[in-house]
Amino acid sequence: MAGETTGGGRPLRVIVVSAVIDPELGGPATVVGQHLRALRRAGVEATLFGVADAARLPVLRGLYPEARLFPFAFPGRWFRGAGLEAALMAAVPECDLIHAHMLWDHAVWAAWRAADKRRRPFVVTPHGSLMEPWRYQSWHKRLYRRLVVDPMLARTACVHVLTPHEALACGQAGVSAPLRVVPNFVEEETLAIGVAENRIGLARRAVARWPELAGREVLLYLGRLWEGKGVMDLLEAWANPSGHSRRQGWLLVLAGADYKGCRARVERRIRAADLTGKVILTGPVQGADKAALLACASGFVQPSHSEGLSMALLEAMAAGLAAVFTQECHFSELAQAGGGIEVSMGEEGITRGLEALLAMSPQERARMGEAARDLARNRFSMNGIASELLFLYNECIKKFN
Repeated sequence: MAGETTGGGRPLRVIVVSAVIDPELGGPATVVGQHLRALRRAGVEATLFGVADAARLPVLRGLYPEARLFPFAFPGRWFRGAGLEAALMAAVPECDLIHAHMLWDHAVWAAWRAADKRRRPFVVTPHGSLMEPWRYQSWHKRLYRRLVVDPMLARTACVHVLTPHEALACGQAGVSAPLRVVPNFVEEETLAIGVAENRIGLARRAVARWPELAGREVLLYLGRLWEGKGVMDLLEAWANPSGHSRRQGWLLVLAGADYKGCRARVERRIRAADLTGKVILTGPVQGADKAALLACASGFVQPSHSEGLSMALLEAMAAGLAAVFTQECHFSELAQAGGGIEVSMGEEGITRGLEALLAMSPQERARMGEAARDLARNRFSMNGIASELLFLYNECIKKFN
């Protein structure tokens, strides 16, 4: 699909806005970067307006050389960007549509205000923010929702959600704006990890980077270190005596950034449960290091308490890894395709899933991983998802005009 406005004869101009653009912050930042690449490949003039910690701005300018980036300002918990709102007000008249990511951040509110005042269609991707009532039941979020979020969503051209389950949750949460399901996608570079000859070289890189991996079967967790991601449940399952014999020769690798001080709690639990040497923490990984870990792994685990559509799980699928994942990932499609083991949330469910995965032969895990890769390649390709996004944008523009 061409990236042109109907009858306009020029490339579609889209402003993408997010306060979560640092890859160390996890999936939503990855999605923002993917959208930019996919839209530009489709001929769209897509410009990122992002917010980030001032100390990280030099790094992020390297990742997003054409972006307009703004340092965090008070109040920091609102992810407010100094100068962002004024810059958006000035830039919006030259664009056709504004697409904001997340929901509770100042960046989203500023983008909506600019779109509303300058009369441009506004699309928002909540990234699962309304999927569970506990996410917005604190008194300050209830007040913020009534004063800011509800009026904003009432004048939103479309709410872009990642899964049918998220669409249902938004409806149950009272969202009346039009909803459109467009999933995340995997890139060709990640699919290439699953090719045997690529995997060998990348796995060697992983062992050179982390010598502890040599001669071990690797179970990989990729994501923020946070209780909400199920990391503590995973540690308890890994320490469970019932699976001790099956875990011989295996190493659990937790790859991700610390979130809300969880890493210190993880390290204490590793020592208390006598898991030293059976679990390693790599810190956040990106690019070649992430690819190396995916190539080196024999299995993947996503123990999350809540997900929109997990980018880490999609990347593991694309790399051809058999996975254990919780029902709260809302991805039964993967289990139905024979590409993973879906379990109940919590220590007990994860323990059962891991025991099943580790009891498989390498050939059985390889077959499961290939089924996962086939699903990723056929259902979550960049070109297909870019076409769906462009259709959504053009539909919003036509209705708005």
